[in-house]
Amino acid sequence: MRSALHLVFGVNMTPKSRALRWVTFLLVVLAVGYAGMRLGRALRGRAAPAIVEAPPFPFRPGDPLPDVQLADSTGTASTSLGLVAERGGAVVLFLDPNCEGCLAMAQRWERALADGVVEPGRVLGVTREPADVNARYRTEHGLSFPIYQDVESAYLQRHGVVTYPMEVVVGASGTILSLSDDSKSPIDGDAIRSLLSQ
Repeated sequence: MRSALHLVFGVNMTPKSRALRWVTFLLVVLAVGYAGMRLGRALRGRAAPAIVEAPPFPFRPGDPLPDVQLADSTGTASTSLGLVAERGGAVVLFLDPNCEGCLAMAQRWERALADGVVEPGRVLGVTREPADVNARYRTEHGLSFPIYQDVESAYLQRHGVVTYPMEVVVGASGTILSLSDDSKSPIDGDAIRSLLSQ
């Protein structure tokens, strides 16, 4: 079988033609090699893709929980600080019914309530959805704690709540004691009770 070079530089060519074709071949090889080297340098010098981080929590421990108008599944109006004060402190879950992580967090706290890790009535959810959506969400997923509608989407529009889910432990005075987006780890009941007793 004839080699590729034999086909390119056939025996029937004159020495001068063969030499010219060799030069052309070498120039092509050099040009391709140079282009490859430039491309390699360009790729090595390219900046690494930026890591997009989730937005930080809009609140910090020690901040007051912003007081906004809420409505329960019957449409009854209340305020976030009023609900927290009634409970002597509460765990407020900021949820989105279309968010898988939110459901995991809601079910995590539902298990804590069922197991007695946290006192009944100490957990409440807040979403931007209307009452009927929240009621259906509770029913479909067997959630016993109430979920309230942020009537004016004030937490989003005025207070920067754009990360879901978010768990906020709030003392009876309305002061934020801790924040978390953990939807998987077991809940430390002693730590939560200690916070809520402040």
